[in-house]
Amino acid sequence: MPFHRSIILLLLAWVTATGQQLSPVTPAPKPDVHLGETKIVADIAETNISGKALAALYRKFSGHRVIVSAAAAAAEFSVDQAASPQHPLTYAQAAELLKKAAGIENFVFMPDEKDANLEFLIITNRTCCGHDNFYDENETLPEGDGVIFYLMTFKHIKPDDAAAIFKKRPGLLGTYGSVAVLNSTLEITENVSVIRKLIEIKQEIDKP
Repeated sequence: MPFHRSIILLLLAWVTATGQQLSPVTPAPKPDVHLGETKIVADIAETNISGKALAALYRKFSGHRVIVSAAAAAAEFSVDQAASPQHPLTYAQAAELLKKAAGIENFVFMPDEKDANLEFLIITNRTCCGHDNFYDENETLPEGDGVIFYLMTFKHIKPDDAAAIFKKRPGLLGTYGSVAVLNSTLEITENVSVIRKLIEIKQEIDKP
């Protein structure tokens, strides 16, 4: 056997014996994209869908589980928003649009006070304000002093106790002055200036 061929065979045998075989180069994994930053490049066109279908879309875009009330399940909702590769929507933006779609029909996605990944799709009891005036603790209050509908949650005290404190403050609640307990939250209908005062009071009383 020629000498150079023997050397090659010996090298191959050594590579096999030591397990140092050549392996194909694998591409580096792509960095994870936060769910809320995921892009939507096609239109969202849902007409007359049920509350369960709306909740399913919301779960897809927000990652939150949703419990749907009987009233919400029987209601119908519509969502029609354009999206394209040139003008995409993010999942976070789509989730907010679904909240607005629910608000038009007087429904709200209410967060659970203990589970940050759970929300309830329920009907609201507001009577004075249009859907554009609905706010929760994740939104910035508008300028001016118009009447708005505000959803307030608590970590340490019961909503009933907070409502009692609000109502006992003389001259605090104005013309509308609606403070209603709904499950673990307060639904408040009031002027923006009053809402700001209630938020300040909440920060004082909602402590362990």
